[in-house]
Amino acid sequence: MNPLEQLVSYRCPPFSEYPAIPLYMDQVISLLNQAVSPFYPDTDAPVTASMINNYVKLKVLPAPVQKKYSRNQVVTLYIVFLLKQVLSMEEIRLLLRREFDAEDMEPSYRCFCGQLEGALSELAGDSIESFSGAHPLMEAAIRSLVYRRYVAVLLREPVEETPQAEQE
Repeated sequence: MNPLEQLVSYRCPPFSEYPAIPLYMDQVISLLNQAVSPFYPDTDAPVTASMINNYVKLKVLPAPVQKKYSRNQVVTLYIVFLLKQVLSMEEIRLLLRREFDAEDMEPSYRCFCGQLEGALSELAGDSIESFSGAHPLMEAAIRSLVYRRYVAVLLREPVEETPQAEQE
């Protein structure tokens, strides 16, 4: 399977496949490296302990309890490792705060995966060769730029009260 076929056939791990019991750092790293590897084709280990520790320091996710990470923390890290390729850590932190309930990640995670898999299916349907212009690479790059800026604008809009925001 070529890299494009591998990418468009990607499916998120179902929420139920994340262990319900807390995991130690090395277990989290192993699980996440396997889950995000199609998005990091040029490296064998995109997830490292120092990165995870840094995300805790930046308050992107809560600190582990007794050096163990809950299912919700692992799911959060999965999302972080996918989005960090296109968003800053501050933008990811804001997005997580607005779109995810830290106590019950499953509904938002299912939505995230549905959106991701839908976008990949659209890409498979379009394929890079069928982008409308004579320059599919340029068109894909411009679409990335436009959506990247769109996310930045949305993150600057005032926050409506959500369960997450009410807890603070």
